[in-house]
Amino acid sequence: MSKFKSYHPKLHRAVTRYTAIQYVIALGIMLYLFWNMHSLPPHHQLITVITVVVMGIQNGFILSRAKVALAVEGPRLLVFPLLWIATGMGVAALVYTVFSIASLLVLANAVRHKNHRPPLHLLNEPENLA
Repeated sequence: MSKFKSYHPKLHRAVTRYTAIQYVIALGIMLYLFWNMHSLPPHHQLITVITVVVMGIQNGFILSRAKVALAVEGPRLLVFPLLWIATGMGVAALVYTVFSIASLLVLANAVRHKNHRPPLHLLNEPENLA
């Protein structure tokens, strides 16, 4: 336990903003599902549950800086709204599509400002100051 280091990744503000937006969207989808659970057909319920689960997994990939995160996130933001529209989810599909497009714009901003640390300067690192 004495060698344990806590994990606190330093994320760019755009990445943090993007993940916060994704969690708000997932919360909105869950609330939509709970409020309309008895009136939604089973396939719509299944689509909303799968959407929330995939969003949660994908946000974990983003926060852990997995290399697969960006490769999967763009297509997810395009495929899931199309799936909602194709199954006829009505206004909910329209709202989800609008938020997915907004998320895609924030994602483009996050990618543009790469989330990499500056080059390592050994003289300025806290480990070498001791």
